[in-house]
Amino acid sequence: MNEHRSTSSPSSDATRRRRRARRTRRGRGGKPPMLWAGLVAGVVLLLAGALVLEDRAETSGHSVDATGATGATGSSSASERPASRKAVGTEEEADETEEDGSGAGKETGTDQEREKGPDPGAIPSSGPGTFATASGGGDRVGGSGRTLTYVVQVEDGIGISPRDVATEVERILADERGWTADGKTGFRRVSGGTSDFRVRLATAGTVDDICGQYGLDTGGEVNCNVGQDVMVNLKRWLLATQYYADDVTSYRALIINHEVGHFLGHGHEGCPGAGRPAPVMMQQIKGLHGCRTNVWPYDSEGRPVTGPAVG
Repeated sequence: MNEHRSTSSPSSDATRRRRRARRTRRGRGGKPPMLWAGLVAGVVLLLAGALVLEDRAETSGHSVDATGATGATGSSSASERPASRKAVGTEEEADETEEDGSGAGKETGTDQEREKGPDPGAIPSSGPGTFATASGGGDRVGGSGRTLTYVVQVEDGIGISPRDVATEVERILADERGWTADGKTGFRRVSGGTSDFRVRLATAGTVDDICGQYGLDTGGEVNCNVGQDVMVNLKRWLLATQYYADDVTSYRALIINHEVGHFLGHGHEGCPGAGRPAPVMMQQIKGLHGCRTNVWPYDSEGRPVTGPAVG
């Protein structure tokens, strides 16, 4: 009987070998080869799908950020977006618009400041008493008679360009309603050598000092002509007076024409009648007395605008 039990058939041996192989694989924690292959393929597909989704999300995020759309999603964070706006110069513009709530930014504020004019408290009341002369020169303007040469000077340290003042003075003296309308008087601006008179823009303190040397009291408020100097008070040049507060440019013409008129020998005049234009030689800063504002010695027809002499 023992001999019979030790004998086995080929089919039985093959079966036992297969069983032992399966037990060996299971003991090692393995899976059947086909099952492993299926699991690996599934993992690969899952990873590939995740990578595709991530790539699409990143691409979508960069595209939105590039167009500047609000509420963008993707890799750009809120803390990164301000830096991006600053790089193209839009962050400051957005801040300016938000500050005043008007949507106009700082430019509107600047326009409003221009309309209001300079701050009276910011105008210097005194200066060094030294002057810079406008360079260059101008063409002769006026009639065929005498030619008066002049220089334009601005007190140092008041922040106004001598060239800008010279341009304005030249325009005033060349106007056809100015003193050249008499057909005898001409003007030409020079920048050096001798000249017949000087137009000098200065602080109130300096005007008071120079005019005071001739016994005139300008009181820190008004202009004067003394000797060869046409002294223009900086305060009046920038602020005008109550009658010309909305037209400072016209008042500058009144200053130049009035003080140059004194240099030419004209005295003060009064209002010729209610509703009529005020003579340029009238002290309009003291009141119009029924006259209308006027800044030219002649009208557009070449007729002189005059009034009764005032002693």
